Amino acid sequence: MTSPRQRLLFITSRFPYPPIGGDRLRVFHLARLLARDFDVELLGLGSSDEDEIRSFCRETGVAQARAIAHSRWLSLRGAARALVRGLPLQVGYFDNAKLDAEVAGSLGRSDVIVCHLIRCSQVWRGQRRIPAVLDLCDAISSNYHQVVRTASLFKPWTWISRIEGPRVSRFEQREIGRFDLLTLVSAADARKLGAPPERTLLVTQGVDLDLFDFVGPDRRSGSALALVGKMDTYPNRSGALWFARHVLPSLPAGTRLKLIGDCPPALRREFEREPGVEVTGRVPDIAAACADCYAAVAPLNVATGIQNKVLEYFAMGLPAVLSPSVAGGLLAESAGTYELADKAEEWVAALNRLATDRHGALPMTERARHYVEQHHDWNRIGAALAQRLRQTLASDRAGGQAN
Repeated sequence: MTSPRQRLLFITSRFPYPPIGGDRLRVFHLARLLARDFDVELLGLGSSDEDEIRSFCRETGVAQARAIAHSRWLSLRGAARALVRGLPLQVGYFDNAKLDAEVAGSLGRSDVIVCHLIRCSQVWRGQRRIPAVLDLCDAISSNYHQVVRTASLFKPWTWISRIEGPRVSRFEQREIGRFDLLTLVSAADARKLGAPPERTLLVTQGVDLDLFDFVGPDRRSGSALALVGKMDTYPNRSGALWFARHVLPSLPAGTRLKLIGDCPPALRREFEREPGVEVTGRVPDIAAACADCYAAVAPLNVATGIQNKVLEYFAMGLPAVLSPSVAGGLLAESAGTYELADKAEEWVAALNRLATDRHGALPMTERARHYVEQHHDWNRIGAALAQRLRQTLASDRAGGQAN
């Protein structure tokens, strides 16, 4: 007789459909992969309609999913309350009484709970004696500290980071002590947070390899450069503007910087005032949008964890030039898979090499594709996480029987 599948409750601050953007993409794939071993119920903040919820469940195999409305007014009120209480603004921003009530109702039928990011970790207050997992993902506090060190003193985001950084640091340390299992994308992030090794599992970022055919640089004839990502985030916006102003003018005439990803109209106009910048906005096929590119860039001065854009560059065979902060998030096994550049002249030199010797860049891109196949295949990542959760549940059950 087959034993019943165990039930997993997955909590996220943004309903992961459509799976666009780093946090939604990660939750989409983790939920999809965990649904192979568990009956997954997902609760997320958002305004997804019933058709989108049905599509999410059909594409992932998740048994149940609900999107809980969260208005702009609720977000601002929550952030203001967090400011007074000394909590991270983002924790208050995503605070939602309806989500708390939904979690309370779902816990009675759950064997394990997974909270994605500290934004919604407060929904877990030990309401039941079941294992609890916190997907910290990155050392988020490090992101704020980087902004304070590198951004202009007169930028609003710098002052927000000065407030938020210490609060997030304290909150991360508090939450690390409360959960049975912590998951992070890299050992570097685990070390930054001081996560206890016995309660930490590396669940790195993945890439859907089926979406990206490998096209080596020797088969690429375009003159554009790709920068993929949501352009309204501070790291992407500031990195793109710096590159457009300090690197692009020194590259050969006709070189274009293609910004591929969500971009609000006002920001699009700001980017398009820079000579040689093309904004595609969201595209249905990233690989197709990069077909006329000879290389890809990630000129971010502020970055934590592993950037999805870099894994996509590697998967599709685009030679990648990365800033030190981006490269520092990759696994040690990534050595030799990218060009590194810091100062503007280093970027120019690296991109000129790639443009003039496309065949010479082929071995680097082949190593990059092998790297993502070995270390960032979602199927492998999901299998390792499911195995650790089964072990955690078995240990908890044995401990309960002993007591």
